[in-house]
Amino acid sequence: MPIGLLIFYRLLGTALLVLAAATLWEKYRTVRGAQLLPGRILQCRKAGSTSPRNGAGGYRYLVELYADGERLERETNDSFWFDRSDRTGKSVLVWYNPARPLVERKSPGTEVLAASMALVGVALLLLH
Repeated sequence: MPIGLLIFYRLLGTALLVLAAATLWEKYRTVRGAQLLPGRILQCRKAGSTSPRNGAGGYRYLVELYADGERLERETNDSFWFDRSDRTGKSVLVWYNPARPLVERKSPGTEVLAASMALVGVALLLLH
């Protein structure tokens, strides 16, 4: 295998491992100290209109939840490609942390994504 391609694969594998670690770290920051609460999806809306970042895209759920007897409306940290308004009214479990502006839906998606990125990263590092 050409040395240039081997170097590219090594860099790509390292980048995937770093991304997998960053993904898990961000989830840990959101879930640490949070309460698992039931919520109800109120709507699915464009993230760019509600996010402070100019480049935010995709769609997010607006979730209604009750924490300490208080009704709250918070956005999830999801990013869907398409409007998923068909899920409006459904109940979901969310991790609520008062110190964070967004809530995290309880799902294994983050861990599965991080594991798959790590596997591909290790496979690229092991190429000869």
